[in-house]
Amino acid sequence: MKNGPFHQGEIEVQQRAGESARARANGAVVKSEILEGALSFIARQPMVAVGTAASDGSLWASVIFGAIGFMRAEDTQTVHIDLEQAAVAKGDLVLENLVHDDRIGTLMIELETRRRLKVNGRATLASNDLVVSVEKSFPLCPKYIQRRKVRVAVGADSSQDLSLSDGVELGLAEVELIANCDTLFVASSYADISAAKNVANIDVSHRGGNPGFAKVVSPRRIRVPDYAGNGMFNTFGNFQLNERAGAIFIDFTKQQALQVTGVAEVLFDQEDSENQTGGTNRFWTLDIERWKRFSLPGVEVEFLDYSPFNL
Repeated sequence: MKNGPFHQGEIEVQQRAGESARARANGAVVKSEILEGALSFIARQPMVAVGTAASDGSLWASVIFGAIGFMRAEDTQTVHIDLEQAAVAKGDLVLENLVHDDRIGTLMIELETRRRLKVNGRATLASNDLVVSVEKSFPLCPKYIQRRKVRVAVGADSSQDLSLSDGVELGLAEVELIANCDTLFVASSYADISAAKNVANIDVSHRGGNPGFAKVVSPRRIRVPDYAGNGMFNTFGNFQLNERAGAIFIDFTKQQALQVTGVAEVLFDQEDSENQTGGTNRFWTLDIERWKRFSLPGVEVEFLDYSPFNL
């Protein structure tokens, strides 16, 4: 393909950031199937970040936990998620969304080793089996990941109602959660309207930093610095074509998560006298339309250390 694995939005951001050459080099790892060497990696994971779209077009980022083995890839084209072994927080719309829209973005992330694998495609819900048909997959760099050991607690009851609250403006509890957060996941999407048949994709990506790296600007706006990454700009490229976005902020210490959905904007060439961006002078904002806060379902987490790349 002339543009490799990238759509027009990604190419525009790569050019503006001066990262086109590096993006082309790193884009060589993007495949339409999972690398065979990654199949065993998937089977070892206790958690997966997921991006989905609701029936109203809003995007949501979620995290699903499970006992080791709750995910498996028996071949390079399909991932199975056993929902009987999974812990999905009550109030999380992830499964409901997939009934209306089968697009899915997943990120298998092993916090303890800072390894991660992206798998995007289409989802089918069959009884207690969530099956992902792979359209795109590639590994990612380990930057900005805080090392933790994660496991589902023995005897955890994931069926209990763990939903706490929701709203449209952030309250004190939500602001505090974001201030304590060192890990978030962001969902974005694009539609390739130039294709003969409309092709759509949902992506979910990791963002990390020291606690408080994401800032609450107002009760309905969050701002996040954009650190130097792999140069592919999957999330920012999607924002160029579709401003809808969702994010989930994780407070592992208090075992809570905050889901936010709304409208995203990329801010280039910003004044950054406090070096919040590490020299990129880029931020992105999320204007909140709705949020949901809930407890993490039956998860035990041990903190190991912060990423050496954190600013």
